[in-house]
Order: sequence, then structure tokens, then C-alpha cells
Amino acid sequence: MAKEETSTSSAPRPQGGPGRQMGVVQKPKNFWGTTRRLFGYMRSRLVGIIVVLILAIGSQLFQIQTPKILGQATTEIFKGVMKGTAQQKAGIQVSNYPIDFDKIQHIILIVMLMYIVSAVFSFLQQFIMTRISQRTVYDLRKALKMKMETVPVTYYDTHSNGDIMSRAINDMDNIASTLQQSLTQMVTSAVMFIGTLWMMFTISWQLSLIALVTIPLSLVVVGVVAPQSQKFFAGQQRRLGY
Repeated sequence: MAKEETSTSSAPRPQGGPGRQMGVVQKPKNFWGTTRRLFGYMRSRLVGIIVVLILAIGSQLFQIQTPKILGQATTEIFKGVMKGTAQQKAGIQVSNYPIDFDKIQHIILIVMLMYIVSAVFSFLQQFIMTRISQRTVYDLRKALKMKMETVPVTYYDTHSNGDIMSRAINDMDNIASTLQQSLTQMVTSAVMFIGTLWMMFTISWQLSLIALVTIPLSLVVVGVVAPQSQKFFAGQQRRLGY
């Protein structure tokens, strides 16, 4: 009996599922097909997604415009100081610089209102997108539960518990976080990039060209850092699967 117990305990147990063995990270076999299936689960929430995108674009547009409007206050201060300096040079007694503080106050109120509206839009789009993503993941987990009830018993014999739990919990959480952040972030980043370029060129195209020179340098840094971060992320996924 002792020999039998020893031989049984020393037998290797299957570890990991497809794509998780030997530490090999496989690329997606059908990325766009999987993406279409994922958006199929979100089809019933299309109106909410459109509202989220509109709110995200509106939030970014308000953020882009506020610095330019706030610059008008600086311009008013500069004009008042220059006018007062000119009057002093002309021999006119000036007790206070002729700065239009009422106009500056009006500009600041507009900027504050725009920031508040931008923050409200951002909160609403995050709130709605969180509900959409969580309900989508809920539907995915229900579909996974139904699938797990129909697979043969041999599947559970050839896959570790950690791998199955990782797919049901960790992978679903990754999908939820991707839907919450990446979808809106892709839109807001594009709007922010285009809007910032437009604002920069309307203020000073010379300085804008100088700033654009730094973009290739940042791409080089990203090209060096991104592959390393992917390796660490892949290692984390492998450890969670066991």
C-alpha cells in the first residue's frame, strides 16, 4: 500500500490549459472575430454606448477650450499693466493700473463653469460605461456557466482548477476593465490629440512645430518600455492560471 501511495503522489498532475503550458504566450488566433462576438453581447446597450461617447467627446472639448479662454484673463492683465506703464511714462499720475477686473472675473466664472460641466460629463460617462461593462460581463459569466455545464468531464481532468478559475474570474475582470477604460479612452485620446493640436496651431504654429519634434522621442521610449511591460503582464497571467 505504501508503494502504491508513493507512486500515486509522485504522478504529475496536468497544469494549466491551452496556451498556458510551458510558459508560452500565444497570440490571439482570431482577434477581430472575438471582438465582434464581444460587441455582440453589447448590442442591446448600443444607445448607452453612444451616450457615453458623446459625453466623453463633450468633456474633452470643454477641457481643451478652457486654457485658451483662461488665457484671455492673462491678456487683460497684460493690457492693463502695459497701459498703466505707458501712462506713467507720459507723465500721468497713475495710482492703480487700469486692469478690467470685472472682465477678468467674468472670464474666470466661464472657465469654472466649463470645468464643472466637463467634470460632470466625465463622471456620467464613467458611471454609464461601468454599468454597461458590468452587465456585459454578467452576461458573459452566465454564458460561461452554461458552457461549463455542457463540457465533458475529461475537460476538468485535463485542466487545473486554477486555470478554470482564472478564465471565469480574472479574464472576465480584464474584459470589464478593458470595456470601462479602453473604449472611452480611445475616443477621448483621439479628441484630445486633435483638439490640442488645433488649439496649439491657432495660438502659435512655430511653437507647435517645436513641440511636435518631441513626439518621435516619446515613441522611442514607448517602444522600449512596452515590450518589457508585456513580459511582466504575461508572467502575472501565467502565475494566476496555476
